[in-house]
Amino acid sequence: MAQNIQSLWSPAIKATVLSPEAILKGQVEALALQTGGLLLAQIVEEREDSQVSVSLDLLAPALHGSRHRILKISHSEELLYPVKVEARSFPGSRWAHTDTEFTEVVAEVLNSDEVESVAQSLLARANEAVTHSVQ
Repeated sequence: MAQNIQSLWSPAIKATVLSPEAILKGQVEALALQTGGLLLAQIVEEREDSQVSVSLDLLAPALHGSRHRILKISHSEELLYPVKVEARSFPGSRWAHTDTEFTEVVAEVLNSDEVESVAQSLLARANEAVTHSVQ
């Protein structure tokens, strides 16, 4: 007679887990669509020893090199979680242990007043640059 044994594993352990990099790449695509390409996000990756650091920067192509760092993450090369998140929009750093936690922290950063102000400033300047280049 077979017994039905209930899983005691965390429900966060699932086959659909995304890497921090995949989540950030999705936001790169979303911003380009949302702003019609006037404002872009770029991922910059660095590897040192067994650590991976990934930064998410905002840039406006019309402004030729204007770049603003939005957040930086770091994790070990072997284990993607936990991931450390650093951003100007909150003091210190935060740790995310799952893709869900990471998505929540990134959403908080991307929706912060600071990021909105930087994005609005870059968009306004980019719109002016595009308008002046057309005239």
